[in-house]
Amino acid sequence: MAKNVLVLKHFESPKEAGVYYRLVCLTGGNKGESYVLMGNRIVIGRSDKADIRLNDTKASREHAEVTKVGDSWYATDLGSQNGVVVNDKKITQQPLVEGDKLIVGHTVFKFAKVEVASKGKVIKEDTEESGPNKSFIPFLILVIIFAGLFLFDDNEKKEVTETRSNVRTYQDANNEFVTAIQKRQANENKQTKEKLNVIYQRGLRELRERNYYRAIHEFNLALIIAPGDSQAEYYLRKTKEELDKEIEGFTAKAQRDEESLKFQSSIVSYCSIIRLLYTVPDDPRHKNAIRQINELESKLGFETGETDCLKKQRATR
Repeated sequence: MAKNVLVLKHFESPKEAGVYYRLVCLTGGNKGESYVLMGNRIVIGRSDKADIRLNDTKASREHAEVTKVGDSWYATDLGSQNGVVVNDKKITQQPLVEGDKLIVGHTVFKFAKVEVASKGKVIKEDTEESGPNKSFIPFLILVIIFAGLFLFDDNEKKEVTETRSNVRTYQDANNEFVTAIQKRQANENKQTKEKLNVIYQRGLRELRERNYYRAIHEFNLALIIAPGDSQAEYYLRKTKEELDKEIEGFTAKAQRDEESLKFQSSIVSYCSIIRLLYTVPDDPRHKNAIRQINELESKLGFETGETDCLKKQRATR
């Protein structure tokens, strides 16, 4: 936890100067605590290994994660039982902006930004209490403008009018340029998102059909298109975990069958491992399965290499 988050009280701020983002806990057993996001990936849940550990029975062990992508932060549901909510909307993944409410189980966090000057002095902080002070500033500006108008003579008023006209012309041109850039960027982001969604669907279909390495290929392709994409990283990590879990299951069954002298059944389990890893023959688990099959063939009186685990794969090519 110390590496990825800095735990402070709500109104405390980091001592070092800089711009920080934090999650302020508003409810539950963690109420009043502020978690300054120091790492690029922060896991929230009940697990002892979570960066933000919750005392919340409705939270999963690894419920959600907050990740930094470029200059933005994203909230992602890690397949939790009760889901993740941002501003009253249930999400799978969504970017966070200042003031957003992130709900995990029964625990509510506020996503906030704080700027700290030297010696720990806060120079800007996103708090709800700052509203009244901010609302006074436009009023003060209006008072100054109206007071100044009465002091200008006719020539000064003319100069002010011309200046304001020039400013408006510049602002209009600048706004058009900014709008055009935003539209182009939004269009590029939309096209990228559409490509990623297609790749995600292909990868998830391969994962459901237990074609793990095809799924891994798809999610790696997504990361080439969008480096650091947290959703692609999540799918890739989960795919590898599912592959490892299935191989461990086949290995355990093969060992049990061999101990029970069920050599043929043990060979079948080792063949399942070889079929899962046939595209990566240098994987130590693939080599171990071949070695175990050769030893079982010897016990059964077969010739070494007589078992053809990949016959089905070659027949379908």
